[in-house]
Amino acid sequence: MTCIFVAGMHRSGTSCLTGIMQNMGIELGEVFTENEHNKKGNRENARITKTNDILLRLAGGSWNNPTQVREWNDAARAERDSIIADIKGAASGFWGFKDPRALFALEFWLEAEPDMKFIGTYRHPYRTALSLQVRDNTPIEKGLQIWKAYNIKLLQILETHEFDLVDFDMPQQDYLDDAIAKLIKLGVGGDKENAARNFFDASLRNQTDAPIEHIELPADVIDIYAALNRHFAAHKI
Repeated sequence: MTCIFVAGMHRSGTSCLTGIMQNMGIELGEVFTENEHNKKGNRENARITKTNDILLRLAGGSWNNPTQVREWNDAARAERDSIIADIKGAASGFWGFKDPRALFALEFWLEAEPDMKFIGTYRHPYRTALSLQVRDNTPIEKGLQIWKAYNIKLLQILETHEFDLVDFDMPQQDYLDDAIAKLIKLGVGGDKENAARNFFDASLRNQTDAPIEHIELPADVIDIYAALNRHFAAHKI
């Protein structure tokens, strides 16, 4: 039974992509289907996010100040293995999860699921930072630094595992066509395409109308965003 991990930064379409994936038959276990800042929930498993939070904290970091997780103990392994067993127990095919924090604890999850598959998502750094500001009053400058940290890690994982990205800022029809095609490419059943399309709601994309043409970004952020765009363009279906 294969695991699919949705890789990406907070407020960058991970919830939407995971919901689409779930509607295509991927088992996620018990996830949040409604949140204050996400009409259809963040589609995260509370046990997974708690485990990643603990790992980050023990490594000296947090979700908004992430650092690489390099060590974990037997208690963490036991909880991880219990989570995976519970989700697999309800699955008939693929199972999956999403938690942006897991970008920094990926080796921990790969230890249990070495054949894991990936699909990634990203969006414009300013729109991501603006969404963080609306959600938790994160200053734009801080939001851009968080975006930088997560997307540097995303690029590193892309180099190692080579998988497809979707661009959350794409027009709705193009986004759905692209995301569904890339999930089908992973082996997810295409017979549930209509259900996948029905998950999408335009209100899921906060700040989608925020103008970006004249936004000045730090040079290193521009470089990272350009690298993500190049990877996306090189792997169009």
